Amino acid sequence: MKFRLLGLAAIVTASTFAASGAAVAAHDTNPSAKVASYSYGLTAVQAASVPGSAAEGSTRITSLPNGKVRVQVEAWGLAPGLPHAMHLHGVDGPAKDMACPGPAADADGDGYVSVSEGAPFYGGILASLTTSGPTDAGHALDLAHFATADADGHLKYSRTFTNESALANADTVQVVVHGIDVNGSGTYDLAGAGEAPLVPGSGVPFEATMPVLCGGVAN
Repeated sequence: MKFRLLGLAAIVTASTFAASGAAVAAHDTNPSAKVASYSYGLTAVQAASVPGSAAEGSTRITSLPNGKVRVQVEAWGLAPGLPHAMHLHGVDGPAKDMACPGPAADADGDGYVSVSEGAPFYGGILASLTTSGPTDAGHALDLAHFATADADGHLKYSRTFTNESALANADTVQVVVHGIDVNGSGTYDLAGAGEAPLVPGSGVPFEATMPVLCGGVAN
């Protein structure tokens, strides 16, 4: 299944970033003067009452001396057999540590934290963590190029790529994993939670865009 929603990146990037203050980063000891490596835990975004939202994981972001970035993600408890959109979120520019949203970010009270409700916390999309092809924000929901969880809901991802925004902000980004099969149908469908509240009439299931895990410098 392939959903490509170019409007996703535009909406998230245009969001007003409400997070205040900068977190103090407790980074790993870097292996050399030319390699910077940052490791974080990934925790659930949605309320425990949301079916299929109980997941956990970890991530490592490494800036390499050749100007590339390596991102590794491992997660458990994800919707099995389904692709999961993943991104580096943050603010492209002067260093600013963002944060991860929790259930309280559900501003409209529909029971789910949406992409637009999470954006004020973790910022816009700096890179799409695709398995192949482009890593820009325009491929934010190109599900055919994201990692798929196995039958047990386990996902393991690693890719080294060139992305100037990711490289410049590697020490302040948040890693966000999307996709929850709310109704347990084995696919992302409109019956689970309706249409994604991004672009009315898009036909994209909310389940496919729903943030499930987040983690990074401010957490």
